[in-house]
Amino acid sequence: MGIRIASVLLIVAMGVSAVSAGDDQENGKTATDPKPSLSYVVSISDPSAKQARVSAAISGLDLDRSSLRLGIHRGQSFLKLSEPLLEGPVQARIDGKRLKIERLGPFAWQAACNGARSVDLDYTVPLTHRELEEVAASHDQYEFPYLDTDHGMLTSWSLFVVPRDFEPASIDVRFELPGSWDVVAPWPETRPGLYHPSGLRVLQNDLIAVGKWTIWTKRIHGFEATVAIAPGQPMLEKKVIDPISRIVAEELDFFGRPVEGKYLFLFGRPDTRGAGGSPKSASMTLTIEPRLLLLPKAVDFIPHLVAHEFFHTWGSSIYDAPDELRWFNEGFTDYYAYLVITRLGMKTWEAFAGKLGAAMAECRASPHFEKISLVEAGGEIFFRDREAYRMVYSGGLIAAAWLDRAIRTQTAGKASPSTLDDFMRAFNNDPRWIRGKRAPGLCDFFEILGRFVDERTVQEARKAVGEPYAFDPEIAFSRNGVTVKRIAANDPESAKVTYEVEADPWKEHDLPR
Repeated sequence: MGIRIASVLLIVAMGVSAVSAGDDQENGKTATDPKPSLSYVVSISDPSAKQARVSAAISGLDLDRSSLRLGIHRGQSFLKLSEPLLEGPVQARIDGKRLKIERLGPFAWQAACNGARSVDLDYTVPLTHRELEEVAASHDQYEFPYLDTDHGMLTSWSLFVVPRDFEPASIDVRFELPGSWDVVAPWPETRPGLYHPSGLRVLQNDLIAVGKWTIWTKRIHGFEATVAIAPGQPMLEKKVIDPISRIVAEELDFFGRPVEGKYLFLFGRPDTRGAGGSPKSASMTLTIEPRLLLLPKAVDFIPHLVAHEFFHTWGSSIYDAPDELRWFNEGFTDYYAYLVITRLGMKTWEAFAGKLGAAMAECRASPHFEKISLVEAGGEIFFRDREAYRMVYSGGLIAAAWLDRAIRTQTAGKASPSTLDDFMRAFNNDPRWIRGKRAPGLCDFFEILGRFVDERTVQEARKAVGEPYAFDPEIAFSRNGVTVKRIAANDPESAKVTYEVEADPWKEHDLPR
């Protein structure tokens, strides 16, 4: 899930579940039956035309298959187009002969393949999404692809029409570009320009940089991090490389899982006001308005933005968090985004405590205070109500800070004291979570929390997130060794309050984990 700063809204990353071997067996197949493979060629011959020609070969189909369902993803941002941007219809052929293809909906088709072993697709994708009126008027431009004369940002959700009724055994994607253009994709590469996404979910949820970008790559443990910055942003280059390197190394170590593969941090053309980012499968899109780089706070919000988005890759690589855990998925992620950069010395502990106080004040001032719960705020209302969105982030962040202190306080006298870090590894790395089969829910959160705190704290946590939000940080934090002072506004007619949070207890995080 993405985050926005300075007028930029949250971006939602959505995945597509794969068909499991068990599903095949229910359909009368065995795990040893061959599966079809996909092969795509993405061609850009003239950048000034602002379009990509895509051809696809779907091979290895069953002889008894009479039809083939096809679809294209709607994308991951708040703003979703009512139909895909295509130049004309999708063409389907067998041995050069056109097939009858029926449009089932804006993003779905069905082709009559009549027992053919392979089907070819051809279509053209205009890369003019940012010129659409609804996109240009939104804060979501940076989520959409574009093509300039010297470079472009491609989004896989807008490019690939895929089969909807099976998971292919293999996928390869080849790019045919102007002679001087490079390509950077976050997928395994067998030879220059030929990439192998691991499945349909990854194929439809990543970013590709083509043309002339500033590229920086560093290997961290067994992990390859690449930063791609669109032309014309020299100040950005100076401000993001070092923070990204340090944050990625810190968070990978924190995740407590073996790391490998590639990841692409893509700073595209800064069309959007403010700053924002959104993580995908093995990449993230980020944007920073150039004028913001001149502000002193740029030193703060750039690392926080990167730390938040990359932290999301931990949980999302294992499961898709349900709506009832959005307060955890976003709030705890934001807590660690601040915590990580403070641990790394990019933010002071006093500023960190100030952020906690600001979050407390924001929740107290919310029109939803004492009316809806954090769980409810993370439901459908989250996407249409800015105040619900803020409550999810701030309320979840406060819950993380409170439980961080509760775990430390209650395990301090034990032979092996615990921290919220230990809880996070126990929760996210639980072997029960298998993508497409089982994701954690609210009950699982409290069950695992009970391994680290007493029953009273578990029940207080249930109430804090599951009942209309009325969390009192003064009382809750004081029981866990942190002084929080509520300060009323000078104007007696104003209901606005502020909070001062003691910084010293948090400095325990400077100790080795």
